[in-house]
Formats: sequence, C-alpha cells, structure tokens
Amino acid sequence: MTAPDGFWSTDDAAPGMGLSYWIEAICEAFLEMKADGDRERFDASLTKFQFGPVDLNFVDTDPQEVWRTRAAIARSRENFFYLLYMHNGHMGVTQRGREAVIAPGNCLLVDSREPYRFSLPDRNNCLSVQIPQHWIRSWLPHPEDATLITLADHSRWGATLGSALGNLRADTMGDTTLPFGVVADQIGAMLALAAGGKTPTMTPHGAALRARLLRSIADQSADPALDPSAVAAEHGISKRYLHLVMAQGGTSFGAALIEARLTRAKAMLEDPRFARTAIADIAWRSGFANPSHFARRFRLRFGAAPGDFRKALRS
Repeated sequence: MTAPDGFWSTDDAAPGMGLSYWIEAICEAFLEMKADGDRERFDASLTKFQFGPVDLNFVDTDPQEVWRTRAAIARSRENFFYLLYMHNGHMGVTQRGREAVIAPGNCLLVDSREPYRFSLPDRNNCLSVQIPQHWIRSWLPHPEDATLITLADHSRWGATLGSALGNLRADTMGDTTLPFGVVADQIGAMLALAAGGKTPTMTPHGAALRARLLRSIADQSADPALDPSAVAAEHGISKRYLHLVMAQGGTSFGAALIEARLTRAKAMLEDPRFARTAIADIAWRSGFANPSHFARRFRLRFGAAPGDFRKALRS
C-alpha cells in the first residue's frame, strides 16, 4: 500500500475531545473551517495523498456540519477548489445561495473563496480532491461557473468522472499503475467535459500523448480491424482515456483513422508505381473494407472521385 502523506484519526484524541481534534485536523489538512457534531463521541479519520498537482483527501466521519466563514477566507493565503465525491452517505452543500445534495456516486465542485456549509446527516465516506487555482483554470477557464452542479446528473461525462473518482480509494492507491500526475490530468479532462465547458486546454503531457496516438493510428491505418482498444493497449492507457485525449484535441479516434486512411490512399493514387492498381485494391490497401465507402469519403475529402483524381494527375 502506498504510504499516505498525512493521516488524522480521532482515535488519537483524548476521551471526549474527538470533535476538537477533528476541527484542528481539517484546518491543517484543508483550510480554516468550523465544524460541529457529537461532542461526546465523535469519530472520524482523514487520509491525504499528494496526487501530482492535486491532493486526494479520503474522509470517513460521523454526522457533522462543516462551514467556512468570510473571516476565515480573508485570513487565507491561498484558496482552492474542491471536487467532492460521495462513496457512502449524503452531503448537503450550500454556497452563494444555492443548494445541492451529493448522493453516492455523484460529485460536485466547491469554491473555497466563498463561504459554504456542508451538512452530513449520516455516517459518510467521501473523497475531497483539493485543486489549486492555476491548475483547474488550465482545464476550466471559469471554474466558478461549474460550482454546485451535481455533475453525474449534469452530463454523461459527469457520470464518467464519478466512476473514475469512485475507483480512487485510500487502501488501493498502490494499485494505480500510471503516474499520479497522469491520472490527475485524466480527472481534469473529465471535469472539463463534465462541466459542459469548451474543449479543455491540453497539458504538455496530453499533447505529447495525442501526437503518439496519432502516429500509431497512421502507422496501422491499413489494418481494417484497427480499433481504439488496440491502440490504447499499445500505449498503456485505457480506451476511455484515449477517447478523452482525442476529444481534447478536437477530434475522435474514428475521425483520425479515416483521415489517416484517406491520406494513405491519396499518396498511393499520386504514386506512379500504383498507376495500374485498381481503385478497389487501393481502398483495401488503405484500410477500407468497402470500396463504395472509400469512394464516398475520398470525394468528400478531396473534391473528386478516386479515379478522377488519379486521371487529373496524368493529364
């Protein structure tokens, strides 16, 4: 198991001091906040992991109320956005006069620059992703517009984001096979897509990965059976992440594959060595299983049927 970067538990508190201990713990791990709960027998724990540019905070607590005041905000040197995900239990969140309830499997974004209140009526287990301002704005130019939206209800990407966050647990952090920073970038991309904003700005890592994916697609485009699972496996990523990276670049796996096949076919039609090769054979050698589909795609892309395109070159 990967060792956490911080761990707090009321088991370490003196009898009857669990709530006081907990308030100090959340102020140390997060930001200055206030909390209330059972003052006699309050039980809670918090496990923190540095996860590339963000922090993962796994929180397991008895029922409580947590809130942040304007005075506390004024005293803060730095403020963050928090992406909250519920493993178990429910959380009511109030901010800017708006209210939302997070159920298990759902998530939402909170801005610590504004007062908020969390109401947790039951024993709960949640993940709080602490996100620096500069990092989230590389994905969402205006993250404050995405606050207090239950993202899994907002879009299909929100459900995807919730599923990804649900796979992050304190006791399985050592099972993460990719570098933490790479997985954090996946979360950033999914958050941008889930919030329904513009296509997120790619990180340098994402741009380099996309370039490698495009090269692989081009190199193997003649294979009619090429699919995203094969390319994703070649690069050690999931098919879902492949689609996310392609979407960040404003394209899709299918569109990139068609473009690579058309480019290959065009090069063959321009090459005198293939002057006597049948159009249907060029289609097959380029990865098109159906000559009619190839002809239609070629005409749309280059403005002429494949045979006419080759004749024009010879005239």
